[in-house]
Amino acid sequence: MRDLVVALHGEPAREYLDQLRYALTFLSEDVLSCEVTEDPPQVALEFNPGTDIEAMRLRVEQLIRRYEHAKFGGKSIVYFDRRRELPVIDAWQGLLERRWVTPVGEGHVILRGVAAQLLLLVDRKVTNLFVKAFDAEPEIFPSTIKSETLHRAHHFTSFPEHMDFVSHLKQDLEVLSKFSSRCRTEGWSNALHDGNMSDHDFAISPSCCYHAYEGMEGWDLKEPGRCVTATVNCHRYEGANHRSLSRLRSFNMREVIWVGKPAWVIANRSRADELIEEWATDWELSCALESANDMFFTDDFAVKASFQRNQEAKRELRMEIPSERTSISVFSSNFHASTFSRAFGITVEGRPAVSGCLGWGGERWVFALLSQFGFDPANWPRALRTDYDRFIAGGQS
Repeated sequence: MRDLVVALHGEPAREYLDQLRYALTFLSEDVLSCEVTEDPPQVALEFNPGTDIEAMRLRVEQLIRRYEHAKFGGKSIVYFDRRRELPVIDAWQGLLERRWVTPVGEGHVILRGVAAQLLLLVDRKVTNLFVKAFDAEPEIFPSTIKSETLHRAHHFTSFPEHMDFVSHLKQDLEVLSKFSSRCRTEGWSNALHDGNMSDHDFAISPSCCYHAYEGMEGWDLKEPGRCVTATVNCHRYEGANHRSLSRLRSFNMREVIWVGKPAWVIANRSRADELIEEWATDWELSCALESANDMFFTDDFAVKASFQRNQEAKRELRMEIPSERTSISVFSSNFHASTFSRAFGITVEGRPAVSGCLGWGGERWVFALLSQFGFDPANWPRALRTDYDRFIAGGQS
C-alpha cells in the first residue's frame, strides 16, 4: 500500500534518479518501502503506522528540489568501454548456496572459499601492477580514525550519512559493574548503553586515504612527492542501500595515494588509467572507465558534483552486473587538488602539495567477477584463470 506518492517533473535524467534513490533511503526510519519510477516519473513510499504523512511529503519535496536542478558538469567522459556478451548469473544467491558468504548483520559478511581467494587475488594484482609501478611505500593504518581528522578532511559536510562512530563504557567502576551484572542476568540489549557510554572522539574510517594525510601533517616533502599504499577495513552506513556485496557497511579497501607536485600526481594518475585498461583487457572484463561524481548527500551537492565532473576529478571503472541490469564501481581514480594538503599543512619544497588516490573495493570485485563469469574457474577468461591458478599454487599472479 502506498501512503505517499509525489510526482517528479519532466523527464528526469538517470543520474538524477540514481541520486534521488540513494538519498531517499535516509528520509526517515519510519519508511517501510520506497520506489522511484521513470514511467510515470514519481516517488511512492510506505510508512510505519502513525507516521505524519504531510511532514514526510515536505521532506520528499525538499530532496526532489535538491537534486532536480543539479548540473552534472555538463559532460560525462568515457575513457574506455569494453563490452562482451555475458550470461545472467545470480551471484549473490550462488554465493549463499555455496556458503562462500555468510551475512552477519546489516551490510556485514564473512567471505570464504573461492570468494575469499578472489578478494586476495585482486589485492595481489593491485600490488603487482600498481604498487610496483609507482614504488608505493606500504603503510599500516588503523581501522578507526579521529573525528577531528574527518572534520578537517570535510567528510562530515559531504557524507554525514556514512558515519559509524566508536564509543566505550565510561571509566567508572559502578557503570562497569552494573553493565556486566545486567548482561549476566538479563542478556545484552541496546538499553544497557543508555547513559553509560563515554563521549566518542573516534569513528570507523569511511575511507583509506585520510590516514595518509594526517600521518604527513606538517611535512615538507622532497620533490616530486610521496606515494604510499595501505588497506583498511572501512565502514559506511548507507541505510537501505546495503545489499549483496555491491554496497556493504563493512568492506575492504586498498588504496594507492600520491601527495606531491601537481604535474607528478597528474602524470601518475594518467599512467594508472593505462594500467587499469590493461588489466580490464587482460581479464576480458565487461566494463567502462568514465567520469563520475560522489553521492554527496548535503545541500551543496550540486556544487560539489559539478566540480568533480568539470575537473574530471573522479573516474570510476564500472563493471556490468547482468542479473541486476546495472553496473557497479570497482575502482576509482581521484584528484583532490590541494584540499587535503592544505587541511594538513603538507608542502613540497615549501610549496603547497596536491593529492590523488586510487581505490579498489575488494568485495565489489568479487561480486562483479562472479556475476560476469560464474563460479567455476574452468569457465573464466584465460588470463583470469591463469592468475587464479598461480595464486592458489602460491605463485605470483
